[in-house]
Amino acid sequence: MTSERAYRNRAEFTLVLFDLRIPGAAESFQRERWAWAEAENVEMLDEDHPVLIVQLGSARRLSL
Repeated sequence: MTSERAYRNRAEFTLVLFDLRIPGAAESFQRERWAWAEAENVEMLDEDHPVLIVQLGSARRLSL
C-alpha cells in the first residue's frame, strides 16, 4: 500500500518504524507524529507497524 501523495525526489527523509505491539510504542508514535506534524507522512506496513516519514530540515515542534 502506498500513499497517494508524491514525495519530492531531491529531499532527504528519515524513516522511523514503530512496532505497536510493544508497550508504550503507540504513545511514542503519537508524540512523534505531533512533534513532526508539518513535516511528516505515515505509511502502514501492516496494522501493527506504522512508518513515520520525516522530511529533514523541517522545523520540529517542541515536545515533552
